[in-house]
Amino acid sequence: MNEILKMKVKELKTKICSDEIKSEDAVKACFEHIRKAEPKVKAFLKLNEDHSLKQAEEVDNKLKSGAKCGLLEGVPIGIKDNIMVKGESMTSASKYLENYVSPYDATVIEKLKDAGAIFVGRTNMDEFAMGGSTETSAYQKTANPWDIERIPGGSSGGSAAAVASGMVPFALGSDTGGSIRQPAGFCGIVGYKPSYGLISRYGACALASSFDQIGTFAKDVTDAALLTSVIAGKDYRDPVCEPNEWIDYTNDIDNPDILKTLKIGVPKQLFDYKIDSEIAKYFNDAVNKIKLEGAEVVEIDVPAYKYVPALYKVIMCAEVSANIATFDGIRYGYRSPNGINLNDEYAKSRAESLGYEVKKRILFGTYVLGAKNYHRCYHQAQKVRTLLINQIIDAYKKCDFIFSPATLQMPVKFGEILPEECDIFLIAANLAGLPGITVPCSFTSTGMPMGVHFMGARFSDAKLFKVARSFEKISGFDTSKYPVL
Repeated sequence: MNEILKMKVKELKTKICSDEIKSEDAVKACFEHIRKAEPKVKAFLKLNEDHSLKQAEEVDNKLKSGAKCGLLEGVPIGIKDNIMVKGESMTSASKYLENYVSPYDATVIEKLKDAGAIFVGRTNMDEFAMGGSTETSAYQKTANPWDIERIPGGSSGGSAAAVASGMVPFALGSDTGGSIRQPAGFCGIVGYKPSYGLISRYGACALASSFDQIGTFAKDVTDAALLTSVIAGKDYRDPVCEPNEWIDYTNDIDNPDILKTLKIGVPKQLFDYKIDSEIAKYFNDAVNKIKLEGAEVVEIDVPAYKYVPALYKVIMCAEVSANIATFDGIRYGYRSPNGINLNDEYAKSRAESLGYEVKKRILFGTYVLGAKNYHRCYHQAQKVRTLLINQIIDAYKKCDFIFSPATLQMPVKFGEILPEECDIFLIAANLAGLPGITVPCSFTSTGMPMGVHFMGARFSDAKLFKVARSFEKISGFDTSKYPVL
């Protein structure tokens, strides 16, 4: 692998801005590596080599003229295929949007363009972000770079695999129920989901609006924090985006004493579920390392964790049913040539273009929103969601951050099913609108990476990055190591 690709993003950007490295050389290195790794990994749905090289040339010429250097000037990035880039296709890995071209930029894309980032391509995902393995994509299955017979996780599996294999330094994903942090854990990289309302969702194809957040993938915590500094902030076009002032999330990120001042909570409910023996072992080692750094580790009790899988399924599917209602085959997207009247056109357009997982979630969501089931299912689920949120708020009276394994099981082979509770501690962050970050912890005996997860109180994101960075430094995980492909 080209040494340029092993550089941290801040170092790469600094060298590009000082003319030690040409942006064009960095982009060429990316595509050379993509040509070697992509046939096995299949992380990308679309690549923009010609356009990316043109962008890089423009960056180099701009810097020669003495222009100001952006925070990500000339640095390549991958974009999940449910985030709009003006003039480019956005399929959400679905046949329904196969010919859809984005008419505008998502807010995060506008900010990345202003920062000088270069868009390498569109990464694969589960269709409309519905899935946890990237197997429901209508186009291809993405492989885990550490074992190409295993899943990378999902729904943002393409972004995770692209970063883990070194094809791009970092990437954007979206997280509805662990869809960034779970594949990050499976692929041995950092995956961050912000507090609900910290990063604008404008221009992202909605799955479940009260859960969705755009977030970041990177090889280390500092790079994830830098990317977050660029894309976070207020946006009048997203009504839930909080009007917070700009924050540099890399500021004081290497604070050596942060753990000494904290109480770290480990959920009592962790031991109620079947957990892979090696994950349990390495998580216990991680807890001991945190203790040695001076943190106080306390047990917390959140009884409503047991309801998380059911809550997520009911509320998420209900919101899917409402959001996908706009996909009617009339205004945009796939339109069946076989419809004989308006209702038949709606039905056939969906039946012919949507995958099994999407149809299943639409049907279940429509069921729980029906007149006979609304109060019994959806309304009741929202009440229990509030109970969960209140119990987590109470838990933060005893601790500063909640610590758990990223997943309870290791990635399975293609076609195998992960247990429902595998991502339970990740999904809780989406239900409660809280920030979470997955950090690589160790390699197991089979050579697969595993990660741990920190979850903070709402808008504790800056401190969350510091805690994650502190753990990263003591974990013993070699972030400079890449899979051999």
